[in-house]
Amino acid sequence: MKPVRTLILLASEKQMRLVENVGVGKGVAEIATYTVDDLGEISSRYADAPGRQRGGPGMGGHEFERPTSERRQQREDFADHVMDETARIFQANGYDRLVVAAAPKMLGALRDDMPAPLKSALHADLDKDLTKTELADLPSHLQDVLAV
Repeated sequence: MKPVRTLILLASEKQMRLVENVGVGKGVAEIATYTVDDLGEISSRYADAPGRQRGGPGMGGHEFERPTSERRQQREDFADHVMDETARIFQANGYDRLVVAAAPKMLGALRDDMPAPLKSALHADLDKDLTKTELADLPSHLQDVLAV
C-alpha cells in the first residue's frame, strides 16, 4: 500500500514553514522556510498617511479612515503569497493531503486565499502558531491529525 504523503503548512503573519510527513511512523521533515521578505513584494496599498479634507473657513480638517489596517493588509497579502507557494510545492511533489496550522487571524486569511485543489486536499487546520516550534517537537502537536 502506498504511504499517504502530507504537506504541512505552518504560518504566522511574518513566516511560513513547510514540512512533510511521508507515512505512518516517518515523523516530519523540513522542506522550506520563508519569511515575509522572501516571497516577493508585499503590496503597499497605502503609500502615505490617510488623506485629509479641509472644512470651510473656521472649520477643522478631517482625516479619512483607512478601510483596512496596514497590519491586516500585510497579513492578507502575505497569506496570498503563502498559498501560491504552498500550492506550487503541493502540486510539484505530488502530496495527497494538506494540514495547516496558523494563528487564528492568519488561518482565516489562508482559508480565504486557498485555491480549490488545496481545499479538496485539506485534511485538517489548527488554530495555533507552530512556526517557532522545533522540528522534533512538531509530531506531538500534530498527533491528533496525523499518524506521525
